[in-house]
This record gives sequence, C-alpha cells and structure tokens, in this order.
Amino acid sequence: MSTSASVLVVGAGPSGLILALSLLQNGVSPRTFEVHNLLGTLPDILSSATSVPPCRIYELPGGTKPEYHTPFANPMALGQNYLEEILRKHLKKYGVEVELATTLEKFEQYDDHVVAHLIKLVEGNATSEIVNSAYLVGADGAHSTVRKKLGLSFLGECIEEAYMKVGDIEMEERLDRKFWHFWGEPRSKMQVLLAIMPDHNAYHYMQGQDPDVYNFIVSGDNNLTNVTATSGRENLIQAIEEITGRKDLVFKAIRWISNYRPNVRMVDKFHVNRVFLAGDAAHCHSPAGGQGMNSSSQDAFNLGWKLALVEKGLAPPSLLDSYDEERLPVIAEMLNLTTKLYKTTRNTSTKEEQAAPWKRGTEFHMFSVNCRTSSFVIDDGASGEFIGLAYNPESATAARAGDRAPDAPELQQISPVREEKSFFQIFGSSYHTVLVFGGSTEEHKTVLEKLAVLPKQSVKSVLVCPANKLDTVTEGFDVVVVDTKGYASEGYHIPKEGVH
Repeated sequence: MSTSASVLVVGAGPSGLILALSLLQNGVSPRTFEVHNLLGTLPDILSSATSVPPCRIYELPGGTKPEYHTPFANPMALGQNYLEEILRKHLKKYGVEVELATTLEKFEQYDDHVVAHLIKLVEGNATSEIVNSAYLVGADGAHSTVRKKLGLSFLGECIEEAYMKVGDIEMEERLDRKFWHFWGEPRSKMQVLLAIMPDHNAYHYMQGQDPDVYNFIVSGDNNLTNVTATSGRENLIQAIEEITGRKDLVFKAIRWISNYRPNVRMVDKFHVNRVFLAGDAAHCHSPAGGQGMNSSSQDAFNLGWKLALVEKGLAPPSLLDSYDEERLPVIAEMLNLTTKLYKTTRNTSTKEEQAAPWKRGTEFHMFSVNCRTSSFVIDDGASGEFIGLAYNPESATAARAGDRAPDAPELQQISPVREEKSFFQIFGSSYHTVLVFGGSTEEHKTVLEKLAVLPKQSVKSVLVCPANKLDTVTEGFDVVVVDTKGYASEGYHIPKEGVH
C-alpha cells in the first residue's frame, strides 16, 4: 500500500506530537508553557499538572511570583504519559489519530520528496506501507532509527558511575505526598520517593489512575541490576529499607522498573536535506535541571511553523536551515549547564552541599533561550551591547530581536471587539504577530502598505495605543488595543515618541 503526506513524523512522544499539532494548526496535514499557550493545550496541562513539591532535605520557597511579562514563571510537574494523552486529544480535534504499532524500516531521499517504508502490526499481522512525503522528521527517541539511517554522529558520554534503578511502585500512604523524600547521598547510596499525584489531582482520578503510586530512584552501590517488575521485588524493598532505615513503609506491586545511566550526547546537525531530527533523537542528557522534554518541545515548535511556511510556498526552503542554526547552540549550552549541575549534585556529601544545586538560577526556566545569532533575525535600529549567548539572562526581558516575546496583561481591545486581552491571548502558532507601537496616522498607513504584500493568513497586525493617544487609531489593523497600564510599552522598552 502507498500513501502520501506533506510531512511524515516518526515518533509519538512529546516532540513528535507537538510538531504534528503545530503543523496542523498551520494548515499542513508546546518556554514550554508559552509554547503550549500558543498551541491551545495549556489549559489542559495546567489542570492536570502539579506544582513542583519542596523536598524534605531542605526548605524550598513556593516558587517565584509571576511577573507581568512572564505569567508562567513557576515550574510545574506533569508525567510524560499525561502530556502525550493531552496532545493526542488535541490532535483528534483535527481528525488525526496517532498510528501506534508502526515501525520505520528505511527511507530514501530524493530532490523533491522522501519515500518511507513502514511496517505496521495489525491484529498480530505485519503489513508494509510506503509513504511519500515532502519532508520526514525523526522524533523517535535516543535510539532513533532516522538518525542512524542518516549516518549522523551522536557524540558524548555515558556517565557509568551514575547507575540508578528507577520505576513506579504501589505503596500504602505513610509519607506526606506534598514532599519529595530523599535519604542518603548521591555519590554513595540514595533513595528518592516521589508521589505520582502530590495533590490527589482530580484530573488523574477522572482518568482512572491510582493515586497510591510513588516514583522511586535508587542510586549508588546496590545489588539491583537484575530486578524486574516480575522478579526480585524483595531485593528492591530490602535496598530501600537499608537506605531509608524505614521498616514501616508498606510496598505492593512494582508497576515498572528500569536501569538508568545518564547519557550526554548530541548530533552535529539537525537535518540532512529533507529529513530532520527533533527531541531525544537529536540530543539526550542527564535529568538535572528538567530541560529534556522542554527542549524537545521547543525543537518541535521551532521546526513546525517553518516547515508549514515552506510547504505552503510562503517561504523559501532556505528558511529550514535556520532550524539548525537556532537550535544547535541552545542544545549545546543546555548540555553544558545540565551536565555541570548533575555532577555537582552527585559530588555532594553534607546537607548544605546537597541543597545548593537546587538553588539554581532562572536560566533553567528557559526564558533566557534565544536565537539572536540566527542569520534570519534582524535587529534593526537596536541600541546597546548585543550579547549572543544561547542562554542569555537578558533575553528574558530585553525584547530584542530573537528573544522571547514578553506578555502584557490588562490591554483593552477596542477592535475587532471590545474586551480585555493580553498579548499571550493574541499571539498564535499559525501566524506571525506584528506589534505596532505609537506613531501617526501617516506612519500607520506606511506600515500597513508594507504588510499588505504579505499573505493575509500568515500575519496578524496589532496596533498598540497609549491610553492618552486614541486619536491616532488607524483603520486597517487586525487588532487594536489600548495599553491601559503601560505594561506593553514597558515590557517592550518602547520610547515615548515615534512608531515602533
């Protein structure tokens, strides 16, 4: 059987699902919270995620108070299986079902298309299928078939001394589930128990999930190599009791268990001609800093809108080169940051040293990730020193070309309908937003003339008016808002005079 598609996405983890959703919203058949806000999946994620609990080994504040321009400043925890479930639900709104039990066997690239050979398991029988697509994206994990078929290097290291046993286990509730519980120290023996549902989240109950399940991590010198979900349970419980000194914890069935050694690796390019990589297929790393799924999500979002514009004929294929150009330095710097943090965490012994790595800076919130150095980014007329680091603290609020776009709340929209808005409610995943601050009627007309040559559905024009200058409102903008509290002009560092 032979079928065709604009883009074939191989892999149904978060990066593959986000890429598919991004492509669909752009008309081609989620700073992760901000990405999910653009995709429309954020409400479901916030309703099912939980705040990251403090740990019993030290005091943690409840997080930082969100500021006007970063409304999603506090990290939250959500299992990958729940995120995938949410993304699949949103894909269904577009009539798309994820094809499970399907394996990519091989593919061939040509000048104008890719031919993929798939093996599908249907009711126990293997059938073959050929898919012709304009592009193929490998989001198929650290053991990526796509990466291997491309012959790309995946250089790095496996941290052998950091062997861990990880999994989920049922247990009677004897621990306060609002906390993460740590015993021991990483460089010798350590036991961690984390409640899967710290706050008995109603969403999980509705999904039929059992709340009495804890994630466990056992690290250090132990004899658990051969323990599986069906054998060796007593050895696991004995190791937990020896490290924790707790005989009162009552354990039941092991849901799943696996060996884990952190790998720190990345490719030297994110695509070859018409075949691309995203997520763990392109980079993997230690769990420190919680950057993995977040970085993968942003890979997918960065690539999605670019593929859509090129496939629809609205941008040249050279735009796709910016994917490598923008993501490679971010991932390289992320690997350096997280590996340093992980090794610092493991090489601690005192309680104070164990607490120190958790008191980290805001770089791990990813607001500082930027693409300032991309050749497709033009910072025309900007003043001040230009710092081109991929993780640049200034990028969280500087609003320079290539930085994240800050939010601005309490905007009074006066067109097309009157209602209160924020920038994050105006921004979307299927169009570019042009913000026009201030200026005269004549200046507005000049801007609108330039925008008129662009495809209508690919750009949304927004006029931002100061509260005291409503007489300069010009017809022709898609959206007109009044910056009632000045948050927009403050967040984007807008001078009082001229059009910007």
